[in-house]
Amino acid sequence: MPVLVIQERRRLYRESMTACLKRQLDAFDVIEGVADAAGLLRLAESRHLDHAVIEVDGVSWDVAVLAGRLRHHNPSLQLIGLAASVRSSAIEGVRILSRVAGPDQVAELVCPGHAREVPFVLTSSSSSASSPLSGQQLRVLALLSLGMTVAEVAARLRLSEGAVTKAKVAIFSKLGVQSQAHAVASALAAGWLGPAAASSVVLTGERL
Repeated sequence: MPVLVIQERRRLYRESMTACLKRQLDAFDVIEGVADAAGLLRLAESRHLDHAVIEVDGVSWDVAVLAGRLRHHNPSLQLIGLAASVRSSAIEGVRILSRVAGPDQVAELVCPGHAREVPFVLTSSSSSASSPLSGQQLRVLALLSLGMTVAEVAARLRLSEGAVTKAKVAIFSKLGVQSQAHAVASALAAGWLGPAAASSVVLTGERL
């Protein structure tokens, strides 16, 4: 079974992406992700990695050197890079995706035409009904749970940054929290955010 791993410094993004890809890629072993290049190299020494999703900009390591060292362990390793600017982040042997890409786009690159159609991040209709947050606020919070910035959430949902910031303020107020991490933790604990299910409200890029 092919092995896939996510390298991403943002823990919430890494864990959410891993959870979604596990459901989408039935024929893959999507293993627990790592935060940095050192962790990825240690993993490559102990596991045969077939696919790796890595950060390619804003990092303290040389991505080309990292790619070479990883392929020393497996020359056929497929690398997908997450970048703020797809056009300006060309790296030989690395397929580049935007940082705002969701698991569905990663899954399509890894296994074209064979990934299950599973929602990005979602809330079930039953649990979301008990949430004090509106549908718009839940969608914003779901994307924030992936570690996205206000600008990235705005781009994904085709909203203004001001609208996203306003939604964040409302979320904090309704949940009685002071931080984004606490808001996400509260929503996950309450079941308003979670892995995909048939009765889900899908996060898409439509205007809210």
